[in-house]
Amino acid sequence: MQALADLPTYLVIGASKDRVVYYSDEGGAMVPWSLDPLTGKRLKLTSEPVFGALWSHPRHASNDFYFLRDAAKGAEKHKIFKVNAIGGDEKLAVDVPDRRVSGFAFHGDVVGYTASGNESSALYISKSGSIEKCADVGGLTSIIDLNENYLAGMGVMSGDSRAYELFFYDLGKGKMQVFTPKEGSVNKGPFLRGSKALFESNLSGVNELYVHDIESGETTLAPMAFPDYGGYHPTENVDFDWTEEGTILCLGSKDGQARAFVNGKEVKTPNGYLTGMALHGDKVYVSHSTFVRPFRILVANLKSGELDIAVDNQIPDFLRQRFVRSRLIRYRSSDGKRIAAYVADNGRGKRKRTITYIHGGPWGEVPDQWLILPASFVAFGYNVIAPNFRGSTGYGEDFRTLDIGDPGGMDFVDMVYAAKWAKKHVATDTAIVGYSYGGYSTLYGLGREPELWACGVAGAPVTDWKEMYDLSDSLFRSFVETLFDKKMDLLPERSPITYAENVKRPVCIIASQNDSRTPMMPVLHYAEKLQERGAKFELHSIPDMGHAIRTTKDEMNLVYPVITFLQREFPPD
Repeated sequence: MQALADLPTYLVIGASKDRVVYYSDEGGAMVPWSLDPLTGKRLKLTSEPVFGALWSHPRHASNDFYFLRDAAKGAEKHKIFKVNAIGGDEKLAVDVPDRRVSGFAFHGDVVGYTASGNESSALYISKSGSIEKCADVGGLTSIIDLNENYLAGMGVMSGDSRAYELFFYDLGKGKMQVFTPKEGSVNKGPFLRGSKALFESNLSGVNELYVHDIESGETTLAPMAFPDYGGYHPTENVDFDWTEEGTILCLGSKDGQARAFVNGKEVKTPNGYLTGMALHGDKVYVSHSTFVRPFRILVANLKSGELDIAVDNQIPDFLRQRFVRSRLIRYRSSDGKRIAAYVADNGRGKRKRTITYIHGGPWGEVPDQWLILPASFVAFGYNVIAPNFRGSTGYGEDFRTLDIGDPGGMDFVDMVYAAKWAKKHVATDTAIVGYSYGGYSTLYGLGREPELWACGVAGAPVTDWKEMYDLSDSLFRSFVETLFDKKMDLLPERSPITYAENVKRPVCIIASQNDSRTPMMPVLHYAEKLQERGAKFELHSIPDMGHAIRTTKDEMNLVYPVITFLQREFPPD
């Protein structure tokens, strides 16, 4: 377990004036690093863990890099810091007062951010140490970019749970403009260049990149000088941005894999998933992994076409033979809809005990990417099936929005049919395991389909949607309202605690004491229900940790009880 936890994550963030900036937990904690493109020398920029789930792209004109740190031991009360990518002591840039930051960006010494408290969410700007509130916004709203004239971001602004609008705040006039190119469309980004904004939208029925001129109101398809991007027809974009000169960078994804493009021209990389991209001079840097190969940073020379490894990462020899292959399969759910899933079966075609792994979100996915829990299952001798049930990202906005108003409905049926497919093709029996929404689905599944799985492990689970809602800040109340499409009377029916009396299989629950997303109290109430009826379960409470995994120690606090429980209750064949 420790050998897997020690394999670093590498996430390319972008390029500053003289360095490529990335996040890594190499050394035990997720922190920003920089890489010198000329020498290949790497520098660890800070020592204390950062909140790596959000970042602001660095600027080519400066070596400053801004990042978030959680000041509440996992409870996500954020402060904004900055550090120089060449090296230097970090400095507190914005002393955010007791708020959860949902997005931030910087321009020079000016920082814009969206943040949520218990009662409301708002857009702020910080300059010279002072903080000014610009506008109240909805909970599911995030600033994406900032320049000398505008703050730009995205969010659920119209009240339509299935739509995301863009917003532009004019710093000079102090006025907010909400923009959507088509009513009901999903719009992501935007990234600014003068008065123009690069964004992704499904306004045509498929996700494409567009440029919107804030001043003229004109919206056009993003110009691509080369045809590769259009010929690939990506379903979504993992990441995208453009430089001050107008060079468009994007990572287009399809069927769980991603490719890199510069102005529409493909940068050749191995099959797998790319999670970040940076352009520095004539070199493109990407973070790459697969379901059975850990993260590394690749560098491609745009002039020569040569591809090299900038930062390598290898599975230890004594484990490598267990990571043979993964494959994308599709199965039919109860209504005939085809659902994609990644399967790891060691390439030998042997039926074995199998883990049905449920991703979090629910607006997330399991792509062809290294993930610590599935990797641990493979290492310990299990087969794995990881369904991208309806509501998952990576398969278009029509598919992602299918679970809105119906969490625990047809998305759960998709999970059931994944387990049935596994039992038919790769499994002698199957357990269900997940974290966050996956933890919710695990407990919900053990109560709704008590005979299907041999046991279950739920990390950071939602156990009672109503109690979670009552304990949440404005951001996560908005999340629940959006996910359920304001059908609040549905909360009890779709809560695991309602079905706790049906649970027949052994259960392992792992919860963090400082988790402000899926708080501890509802988990304890669910455990009391299991205890009342004499169910076989164990509950692990992790101190000084929140919902986000920031350190190798956090990973071990999660992985160790998961594997220990499975080895005892569901030992591999």
